Amino acid sequence: MTPNRPSAFAAPYRLVLPIAVLAACIGILISNTFPFLRDVRAASALLAQADGAATSSFHRADPERVMGVSKADCKKCHPSAVGAWMKTVHYQSPDQRLYKFEGNTKKYADALGISRDALLRDSICSGCHGTPAMEGGEIRVVSGVSCESCHGASGGADGWLNSHQSYHSSKRVPRSKETAEHRAQRIERCEKAGMIRSPNTYGLAKSCFSCHIIGNEKLVAAGHKPASAFEFVSWSSGEIRHNFFTDRRTNADAPTLWAERTGGTAPNRRRVKFVVGTMVQLEMALRHRAAAANPAVIAQLGGMAAAANGKLAQINGIAQTAETQAVAALAGPLLGTLFVPMPNDRDTYTVAADKVAEQAKTFATSNDGSALAGLDALIQATPPHYSQQFKDKYLK
Repeated sequence: MTPNRPSAFAAPYRLVLPIAVLAACIGILISNTFPFLRDVRAASALLAQADGAATSSFHRADPERVMGVSKADCKKCHPSAVGAWMKTVHYQSPDQRLYKFEGNTKKYADALGISRDALLRDSICSGCHGTPAMEGGEIRVVSGVSCESCHGASGGADGWLNSHQSYHSSKRVPRSKETAEHRAQRIERCEKAGMIRSPNTYGLAKSCFSCHIIGNEKLVAAGHKPASAFEFVSWSSGEIRHNFFTDRRTNADAPTLWAERTGGTAPNRRRVKFVVGTMVQLEMALRHRAAAANPAVIAQLGGMAAAANGKLAQINGIAQTAETQAVAALAGPLLGTLFVPMPNDRDTYTVAADKVAEQAKTFATSNDGSALAGLDALIQATPPHYSQQFKDKYLK
């Protein structure tokens, strides 16, 4: 049975269809105006001028500081989390996408001029389908999409690996004996070292969308999807969930140490993640839009930004905050030129993305989700995500 939506839900919900139709119409208009772009691959001649700008990654673990799951011995303290990870497509990704130099992998690599060996090194492909690390003076993929892919590289003399589990400055003590002063210093040290901790919903969302929205125009022109059907709450609540810290036998609905420290609940966390994820989707679409030159890719990135803006309109119709209102006011005027190349696109959309990011960070730290219960029906409309491989093997 479909749950009843809150009464405030109906009006903003109706905004999504017009926005989606508008995006589609503009995309069709561009395609008809530039017939040679109906097949994106035929536009490769337009890409060279923007290739350098469009290939940058907005969040990536530094290979020179990556330890890797084995070398860092993550399973020593997090055995259940590592066990859960080994069942996921994140873990399997290099075998499926990098080591088999055939099919789409070869097609995309050939289009970008990436050799079979380079694919497993410091390539745009390895950064999202694996964990590259420095080994023997060379960068190589050492595992699938792993802890450091999402939580930041942990190695180096000033890295966070040892600090995040050290509860005293000079001796071994249990977590329960750590002083408040030492904990504050430890967390500051870890975050300065680049650790993206579980309370940092903005940082986690940014990690996800940095790979789940593609801005490389040559890659898209070769046929790679510009985005996954990615929704932050749904995907982080399903196959990749790994909340075992306080109970190794139970994969909790929310990070257990975070819940213990803050008194936060899983429903409240989902609400915050839903809003933050929507803002970050908009931010990342705008960042890639800033560097885009190919009209066909611009249309697709514009559609992603418009979809995020439509979802933001739904949020504002149900449980608006100062931050969501500010982002909506910022994004609205951009819709008129979002699908059309303009001379000042780089500055326009970079500045807009920066402002969205600031509002997302502010929202994430100033809202605990308790006042956002009206969003629950919207959140629950997208169930936890599991890949088909995972379903076939573990959910039968």
